[in-house]
Amino acid sequence: MPAISRRQLIQGSTLAATAGLLPRQAPAVQDRKPSYEINVAVIGTGGRGGSHISGFAGVEGARVSVLCDADSNASGSRAQALSDKVDYKVETVNDFRRVLDRKDIDVITIATPNHWHALMTILACQAGKHVYVEKPVCHTIWEGRQMVNAQKKYKRVVSAGFQNRSDVALREAIPQIHEGRIGKIVQARGLCYRNRKTIGKLEKPLTPPATVDYNLWLGPAADLPIMRPKFHYDWHWVFNTGNGDMGNQGPHEMDLLRWALGDPQHPRKVTSFGERFAWNDAGDTPNLQYAQFDFGDGVPVIFEVRNLYQDGDKANVGKYAKGPGVGIIVTGEKGEFRGGRGGGAFYDNDGNKVEEFKGDSGRTHMEHFLECVRSGKQEDLRSPVESAYYSSCMSHLANISVRTGEALPGAALAERINNNAVASEVLGRFTEQLELWDVDTEKTPWNAGPELTFDPESEVFTAGEQMDAANGLVRRKDREPFVVPEIQV
Repeated sequence: MPAISRRQLIQGSTLAATAGLLPRQAPAVQDRKPSYEINVAVIGTGGRGGSHISGFAGVEGARVSVLCDADSNASGSRAQALSDKVDYKVETVNDFRRVLDRKDIDVITIATPNHWHALMTILACQAGKHVYVEKPVCHTIWEGRQMVNAQKKYKRVVSAGFQNRSDVALREAIPQIHEGRIGKIVQARGLCYRNRKTIGKLEKPLTPPATVDYNLWLGPAADLPIMRPKFHYDWHWVFNTGNGDMGNQGPHEMDLLRWALGDPQHPRKVTSFGERFAWNDAGDTPNLQYAQFDFGDGVPVIFEVRNLYQDGDKANVGKYAKGPGVGIIVTGEKGEFRGGRGGGAFYDNDGNKVEEFKGDSGRTHMEHFLECVRSGKQEDLRSPVESAYYSSCMSHLANISVRTGEALPGAALAERINNNAVASEVLGRFTEQLELWDVDTEKTPWNAGPELTFDPESEVFTAGEQMDAANGLVRRKDREPFVVPEIQV
């Protein structure tokens, strides 16, 4: 098969029908002999990619034979380190399309920046590969639906890196919530307290490293000036390529909330307020953010992001009084569950710990995925792509609300939400923290998002002051030719 040029990569939604542009389909793993080794290619070899490499290379019956990255320096150093530990050849590739065209590759894992997740997953499914994709599985709501459709249409095993679903403690404790241990749920809260620092800001745009194929790295994202000093990782804090911590760490806890609530699909309503305070850097995602969701069952679902870095005895200022810094709190009429990756505990209504569950942080998650690849049973996955899509979309819905919001000084925001006790309490804690940074929210206002109504069937907003603007963020305009195709099932 001839090489696929960058110009030929995608021609809108016609790609699926253009056989000459598609990689050849490899035989399904489940159709081969049971002793067959699963060949894995890891795409994206940064921090999370390193976890993919070690995780999949450590599974019996699997080999990580190809590492792919638009930055040749990153893939080269990872390949050398892995080659020193295994008894097989580890190859490096810059262009992921070369991986999709190989018959010997059964599985690709995706640990790229968020803006590439959807297109790579869809192309991999079309090429007959099984896929393990990092959170959030998609960068926007619309493209995530195309991923789900691709999995169904091409009948591939597609899982997400929500490894909390494999944590032995959570797999024991959360079913007990479903069975009524804490009674009727009255509130669910997710927490993301990560002490991050400013990413800085350049006076002139950054020139990408010489080892990076920048056109390929950029892919579907807009070609905007990069004003941050650090090329890798800090893409998380720019909406063009990332989704902030609401869409970085947040999806893990959103997924736990959905799991505890019985895995509902989309919420019906969302509202959020937040802002990027104090740092004056190149990021445009909030470092303090509150979101509230309504799934139509009367249970308020709350999420908090706090990224402002604080040292020593100030580290707890602004934190919620109970529960983990990163995790969930599910409150019922008869008690409460507090936990996250690595375990959790049930508490009675007086706040006394009743039973604790020690976890393993989901160490078997990748192994379980490969078991499902061998069997071909998507339905057996602990984190199938469709469930992961709904969890990821909670983050996107919150970000859409805050991105379509209006600037409101602290006092005006407090007045707007004064009939919402939970939101008011969170704003009070956030304000206390901002005082440590000498931030006056009367001069540096919040971005107060509207309450938006979302239709779970059509997956568009149907009501809210900024409904039209919100619907404009459901789908991104992709940079040609890297266009995510519409997949019909």
